[in-house]
Amino acid sequence: MPHFLDRFGDYLLAKAMESQQKRASLHTRNVDLSIGRIAFYTNRPDVSSYPEAVMLLHGACADKTTWLRFASHLQCQAPLIIPDLPGHGQSIDRVDMHYSIAAQVKYLAEFMQALSITRAHIIGNSMGGAVALGLAAAAPHQVASLILISPVGTGRYDTKLMEHVARTGRNPLVTIESEADFKNMLRFGMVKPPYLPGILLSALTRARIAKNCINEKVAADIDRDMDQTAKLAQITVPSLIIWGDQDQVLPLQNATLLAQGLVDSKKVVLKNIGHVPMVEASKQVAALCSDFLSSPALALVSCVDTVSLP
Repeated sequence: MPHFLDRFGDYLLAKAMESQQKRASLHTRNVDLSIGRIAFYTNRPDVSSYPEAVMLLHGACADKTTWLRFASHLQCQAPLIIPDLPGHGQSIDRVDMHYSIAAQVKYLAEFMQALSITRAHIIGNSMGGAVALGLAAAAPHQVASLILISPVGTGRYDTKLMEHVARTGRNPLVTIESEADFKNMLRFGMVKPPYLPGILLSALTRARIAKNCINEKVAADIDRDMDQTAKLAQITVPSLIIWGDQDQVLPLQNATLLAQGLVDSKKVVLKNIGHVPMVEASKQVAALCSDFLSSPALALVSCVDTVSLP
């Protein structure tokens, strides 16, 4: 009976993801790179016929499904592309590969080339934000604009997460061994984690436990070159910074440092929101991004808007 319930839970989880994918009008595609196969969502039948795209990059130990609810609300004219970055989701995830920020930047550039995308408006959360910054510095001609949602590597202030790791020697966002660990991960990432029926919680926990080895490798690799602050002065594209004021993973002070480092940026602070605003407040964050993308060449002044969400 337990094995049947596990299979049934996995089936329900897959159907729930399929439903959200359909609601966002996204199709699953794959492309082969020199390192292996990359899985991605797109809302176009043939992305290679569009030289410019909007690309969404998830954080470490996450995957492309992070963006599903957000994508259903995002309004943009360019094709939408949401990859599982190497080491994540359904993409290649060998433990003998490199997953540093520099390596992910290289993989992303090859991914864009494989899809014939010459320029992208990149929306990146956490690790995905650091990868976006890395590409904007290394290949500015490939990046039209940036939307950075709590990106790593852009500040120096400690957080509750760092204090927890220093005290326990364990990162609750990386290694998951039980349903209690999974719930604790959600509490670190979000102010108001979504309700999960027990059968789906079990399925999600099993999926994360299966990725522990590769997630630990990813976390160790990105820790080696996480700091992106030296690259900020090289980046001149219009940038929107979105940060939750209750982020326990990366503190709000880092958003200020990032805004100071990017010459053409605007910062929006969301009240009572944690580290993954596009999950916690998908509709509101998508509206902010849609407005920004409607005029990506706009010369922005450095300022702060504070937005209260219900």
